[in-house]
Amino acid sequence: MISCNHDKSNNLFKVIRNFLFAALFIAGVFFPKPCLAGQSTPEEEYKAQKKFLQLQSSVDDEDYMKAQLVLSSFKRDFSDTNFYKMYSKRINELAKKIEKNAKKIKVEDKIEYLFVPPRLKTKLWKEYMSRAERIVSERQGKIGVTVLRVIFEDESLELPSARVDRNSNNELNIYSGGGYSSVGTFQSGEAVFVGSEFWNYRVSDSNDKDVSVIGDIIIGGICHYPTKLKIEVQKGKAIAFGEVIVRSIPKEYCGNLMVKVEAEEGLKLMNAGATLKVSGFYSGKTIPLKDNSCLFSSIGPGSYSVEIASNDAFGGPGQSAVVVLGQTTEVTVKAYRHRMIEFDWRFRRSKEPDKWLSGRKIMKTKEYWQPDEEWPDVHYPVVAFGDWIGDTCRIRSSNGYLMYVGTDEPFEEMDFPLSFSRSFCDYPIKEGDVFAWRRDEREPKEGFLEALIRIGKITPVGIPDAPKSPAQ
Repeated sequence: MISCNHDKSNNLFKVIRNFLFAALFIAGVFFPKPCLAGQSTPEEEYKAQKKFLQLQSSVDDEDYMKAQLVLSSFKRDFSDTNFYKMYSKRINELAKKIEKNAKKIKVEDKIEYLFVPPRLKTKLWKEYMSRAERIVSERQGKIGVTVLRVIFEDESLELPSARVDRNSNNELNIYSGGGYSSVGTFQSGEAVFVGSEFWNYRVSDSNDKDVSVIGDIIIGGICHYPTKLKIEVQKGKAIAFGEVIVRSIPKEYCGNLMVKVEAEEGLKLMNAGATLKVSGFYSGKTIPLKDNSCLFSSIGPGSYSVEIASNDAFGGPGQSAVVVLGQTTEVTVKAYRHRMIEFDWRFRRSKEPDKWLSGRKIMKTKEYWQPDEEWPDVHYPVVAFGDWIGDTCRIRSSNGYLMYVGTDEPFEEMDFPLSFSRSFCDYPIKEGDVFAWRRDEREPKEGFLEALIRIGKITPVGIPDAPKSPAQ
């Protein structure tokens, strides 16, 4: 959540409060009392403290809708803890304040979510709109930003995600990390900044201050209702859309997904998990495997992508799955060792055709190569390898064009192919394959950046080459 500025006395109160909680935590964790049957553990006591801090913070920020949800989960999950009983008087005081102020908030009740119009006089919304106005100002009014706040009813279940719906000719994007993306992830209760660029939009209306675009934002949910919102963004303006509290799906309206993992021969899946994602989203939910399988229970019906959770040793391709109301769907996914891929490269600038640089690189599957040190002034990814699937993986260009070169000519003597074809293809690889890569220089008159890449040894991670005999 974006933090807000409070007065000095409030800050002092928080410092003292945090110190007391820290002392209580030390007393409970490092010098724990014996836990009798039915009593809470030190870990539960610590979680109760964190939940109380979240509750107090929500009230301090006048965020009473979020405070209601936090209070509900606090009572449900931690009412039996010693901490809750010790601070029950303060919790009840906060509960009364929340109830009194929440009644004043206008709420639109829908099946999938609750909608709360923006409360621009609150501390949170003042901070959100200030940030949105800075974004617009930094880009000289050539963009627009609309602020949406998303809260998940049960934030412990999953990480919220949002994406634009490209199927509706959407021209919107989500602002995160200093740039725009089609997909964004955030913590429950954070603001989502939805924007659109107007640099070259509607030239005939370039002086019209009311130019706008309208598109759909989809909020993804595994255990919460999927939600679609129609949002307008106006050129040069920061607009407050409102708050959306996405509801969790009741278990009687859910289904289950049983995931089974088939590992390639010789691969043991140690500390492995499976990751479930809503189709079209980056983030998801990961749970550990037991005997190479796991069950995602009580999830919403719909289309998903599931895969082995990638780590340093292995990974695998995504597999689609459809979860049906009241049923358990089964899906099998594959797991493969990552491969170490060795390749030789030669690089030049087309205006200096005889000045080839050369070298050798070793990469792992599912990695990209950014040749900062090897290629002068090339500070961006140029090629990337995908997951190893079966007996190969695919190589693609990250910035530029890539083409397979079929030739028996010695690699060290090859020239860049005259018949180079611009395309965005990716290619399966095997040892000995040669590829040509090209990208335009920053200035057109400078020509091209050009490279040749030859695939060498491909070795499974964790299986080194056999030692050579003296005769070899």
